[in-house]
Amino acid sequence: MLKTQLFFFLVLGSIISFAQVHCGRVELVDKEPTNQFFTFDTFSKYNAGITFNNVARLKVIVENKVLLPDPLCQWFLNIQVDNNSAAGTPINQWEELTKYGAGNATNPLINILEIRVRNACETSPINNAFVSFTDRTDVIEIISELLPKTTETAGCDSNANFPGDYMTNYNEFNFIVDFRIKPGFSANPGMFQLNFTFHLQEKI
Repeated sequence: MLKTQLFFFLVLGSIISFAQVHCGRVELVDKEPTNQFFTFDTFSKYNAGITFNNVARLKVIVENKVLLPDPLCQWFLNIQVDNNSAAGTPINQWEELTKYGAGNATNPLINILEIRVRNACETSPINNAFVSFTDRTDVIEIISELLPKTTETAGCDSNANFPGDYMTNYNEFNFIVDFRIKPGFSANPGMFQLNFTFHLQEKI
């Protein structure tokens, strides 16, 4: 019988930039914080992991300036992680909320959590692939800031970073986010937390 348990608590939020230079409006819709709770209490869960689909939906709106559209209006979108390292959490571990027992092993590492971003147009280079953070300094790029502005076509566009929105072009400007945790058996039992931020901004 399994004597130890792991509980993981995810807090999801978003950041958008309001002071636009090239674009008129840049916004993530439905950006209220979301909590997701993972409980590991059987051997099969520890070994196979748990996947939660549709943990978040990122609905992007990027509008150009109305009176004088700017050809430099483009945007980028990424995911950042915070484990409260300012309070002493090692940068590669989950923030400890409660530890059970003696806790002689290490606390869970951030890289046991994997994130998948997908949409119907396969817009992002990491579309439908599970990727993970190494530590809290990592950033997962959904649409990279380093890309040049892409040209909009009548179909699906890879790395679509031109003005548009999920209401008129749902398959390119809507992203589904899934999470998977595969903890294994080596971490301390307890309750641990990570905070994730989805960051949408125009490219300056």
